[in-house]
Amino acid sequence: MKRTIIIFGSISVIIVLLFQVSKFSLMSTQSLNDVFLIISGVLFIALGYFITRLFHTKKNIDDIKEIDLERLKELNISKQEHKVLGLMSDGLSNSQIAETLFITENTVKTHVSKILSKLNAKRRTEAVKIGRDLNII
Repeated sequence: MKRTIIIFGSISVIIVLLFQVSKFSLMSTQSLNDVFLIISGVLFIALGYFITRLFHTKKNIDDIKEIDLERLKELNISKQEHKVLGLMSDGLSNSQIAETLFITENTVKTHVSKILSKLNAKRRTEAVKIGRDLNII
């Protein structure tokens, strides 16, 4: 929220400064001021729309699921393996997962193989599907 206020406040200050500069410009006829006002208004609305879309993602209440912690304990999936499984579900490769979690790629491969065995899956995609079906990711 603070970020949004700062961004829109900054944009407002910039636009006010542009209006002040336009008063002193050589082309300060009435018709050009009207055009400048319309263009800056449209730009302000467009910037607000794109910045809002950039910083705010809507989450559907229906899409938010509670993770079944009991199922995680039953399957004996560690916290790190759970993080790896979540990143796998986001479509990240082993090297991207390693970079995100600040671990080596070999460690990621070990976690992936443990996840596959604990979920009785043959492939990563199957493990992700099982994880979603069991409500653990």
